[in-house]
Amino acid sequence: MREESNPTTQDYELVVKGVRNFENKVTVTVALQDKERFDGEIFDLDVAMDRVEGAALEFYEAAARRSVRQVFLEVAEKLSEKVESYLQHQYSFKIENPANKHERPHHKYI
Repeated sequence: MREESNPTTQDYELVVKGVRNFENKVTVTVALQDKERFDGEIFDLDVAMDRVEGAALEFYEAAARRSVRQVFLEVAEKLSEKVESYLQHQYSFKIENPANKHERPHHKYI
C-alpha cells in the first residue's frame, strides 16, 4: 500500500493510509499524525466519494485530504467559539461572598 503525506501544520500531518475501490465509490482512509508527541496515529477517518470516470488514485487521495482538513478547520472553529463563549461568561460577572460584605465585629479581650 502506498503512503503519501501532506503537511497540514508544523506538528501535524495528514497521511493517506489506504484506498478501497467499490463499484461506484472510492473510500480513502486518512490518518492524523502528531509528529512531535506520538509515534503512531491520533485517529483516522474514512472518506467515501463517488467514483469519477478516468480519475487517478492521486485525485481521490488529494480530495480526501482536503475533505478531512476542512472538517478539522470547522471543528477547530466551533471549539474556539465555545471556549471563547465560556470564558466570556465565566468572567462577565463577579461573585461576591455576602459574608465578606460587612466586617465582622472585633472582640476585645480583657
